[in-house]
Amino acid sequence: MKIPSLVTGAMIGALGVMSFTLPHEASAASQAQVLGAADQNAITHFNVFLPLTNQDALETLLQEQTDSTSTNYHHWLTPAEFKEQFGPSRADVAKATAALKAAGFTVTAEKTQSLSVQGPVSAVEKMFSAHLQLVKTETGKTKFAAAEKHLVMPATLGSLGAVVPEYATHQAHVHSVNLGPITRGPLPNVTTTGPGQRLSTAISGYYPDDLSEAYRSPSFVDEITPKHERHPAQIAGVGVTIGILMSSTIDPDDLALSFNSTVTVDGATDLQAYSAHSNLPVPTVTVFEVEGGSGPFGNDAAGEASLDTQMSLGTAPGAREILYDIPDLNDDSIIAGYVDIDEFNAVDVVSSSFGGCELDYTKAYNGGVDMTGILKVYDALFQQGNAQGITFLFSSGDQGALGCTTANYLVNDQQGTSWIPGVEFPASDPNVTAVGGTNLITQAVPGPNDATYLTENANYDPRVSEDFVYANNPISKNTWGSGGGFSQIWAKPWYQNLVNTGSNRHRAVPDVSLQMGGCPSDADLTALNCTVLPRSFTLVWIEGGLYGLIGTSSSSPEFAGVMALAIELNGGRLGNVNPQIYSLSAIQTIAGGIHAPQPFQYFHRDIKGYNRFYTVEPGQAYSEVLGNSTLDTVNFLGVPFAPPAGTPDTRSNP
Repeated sequence: MKIPSLVTGAMIGALGVMSFTLPHEASAASQAQVLGAADQNAITHFNVFLPLTNQDALETLLQEQTDSTSTNYHHWLTPAEFKEQFGPSRADVAKATAALKAAGFTVTAEKTQSLSVQGPVSAVEKMFSAHLQLVKTETGKTKFAAAEKHLVMPATLGSLGAVVPEYATHQAHVHSVNLGPITRGPLPNVTTTGPGQRLSTAISGYYPDDLSEAYRSPSFVDEITPKHERHPAQIAGVGVTIGILMSSTIDPDDLALSFNSTVTVDGATDLQAYSAHSNLPVPTVTVFEVEGGSGPFGNDAAGEASLDTQMSLGTAPGAREILYDIPDLNDDSIIAGYVDIDEFNAVDVVSSSFGGCELDYTKAYNGGVDMTGILKVYDALFQQGNAQGITFLFSSGDQGALGCTTANYLVNDQQGTSWIPGVEFPASDPNVTAVGGTNLITQAVPGPNDATYLTENANYDPRVSEDFVYANNPISKNTWGSGGGFSQIWAKPWYQNLVNTGSNRHRAVPDVSLQMGGCPSDADLTALNCTVLPRSFTLVWIEGGLYGLIGTSSSSPEFAGVMALAIELNGGRLGNVNPQIYSLSAIQTIAGGIHAPQPFQYFHRDIKGYNRFYTVEPGQAYSEVLGNSTLDTVNFLGVPFAPPAGTPDTRSNP
């Protein structure tokens, strides 16, 4: 499904580079609007997380569940079984409950890893030595936040290792930029100077089915094998449920436009009849509101939610999908979403397209207060989901290697602020898969509507300095590109010993990559990257209009669609897929790397790139730019002789 298209904006020079005047996304967390001091008698709700038990046994189980030689291989736990084996001890739960009740709170529910609590603002301020304010978030919701930006844990809860995510002020940002509306025009999806000759500048826009052809996803219908020999099954994610977590709902009309299908959202059937190029079931999306959700469709994350759902279901149109709509991108709301994902255990793979610098939780960035306990809460939830067989995917970020600012950004010292090397969380967590990105270039062969893989590049785009949140002070070294580097929080996980990641101590990011696109609206065109190097973007329907979006927010949900295909082929869940990714990368190296026989070429190893700190060269097995690189999907899925998806919008690639 492809429309030769032109992004609204001026064409600059003979190279055909597009410029955009739309405002770019806020790279750092925006500040909530303070409305005033909290009413002391107002009732507030929060959650107390307690540490898991039997951690060594849990780590062993998680490794065995991905080891095909183990008796625990793909033997997944239920939430009740996880709680019984690894949940907080009954003694710790009893102590925490007693302390909370003594302080005037009511424990309203006990979940696998946490207690749900409610009580007056005055009790919160007294128990946690904080002053609560009423603030308005970026989605327009009001909530309570600590003026001190954190709570002081009382002695009893502190001794138990308790963490309360509420009232802190950390906020993630989405990993996408909307370039603007698309209009029909003469721009083809790829430009070449002739067979075997050097590429001229190309600006390529892709629908999900274009990417399915480019990355050689399996054909939805076998057009090659004689009819009497064909197997009736199709590889389309049938029977798999994909989860998307975002602070927005979606417009069902957009899905109807994107898939030309009947779409169910909260029980409502939308618009157009399913144009069945195959006998796939009708794609459906159910919106699950977490803690009331984000409100009506149309907030700042609406384009992100549209991108996530269309990319994932466009890659696996036989799958079902649940969109977990959270109130905002603050830690407490995000964590609440993952709690529901684990507790209800309804999805097989989850994609999330947001993040923030992991250093923002360290002492240096919080006036000497260590906030990394919040990251440990996330990690425990990912461990629980992995043990239940859930696969977690995260976009690695769009600021290249420079994913963090200097510490003075968060302590209001405006002098000398710049972007520095650092990776984003949650992508840096070892129990999730981090997905980076490239600019993809395809060939319109054998027909003009085709998107046959030609090449990719992963060079960063310099961006103009952006204004500092607290003053008109510029943040220097602003960068667009595939997020990657080394975690300063998480140690190197065992599966990364299968390849050379460049560090013996630290978790390396990303793990894998797909198309993300480049040249945001604030790209520095004087640097020539956007005028010389081929660039790409993703086509997304938003509120009835077609737009071009870029970012690893495109590559992560696309990989979720690939994982849905893998889960269907496996006949069940896969849990943490990083051991599989790194095992395949090691096998490709043994088989000859870039020169391995075609069935062993799981990843494209002929890509060049530089994310302003790290470099990837052709033949490199792993890089801090692309991880193990982009996919040859039929090989990656272990079906190298399956016919690949053909021309978009045909029976083989609907």
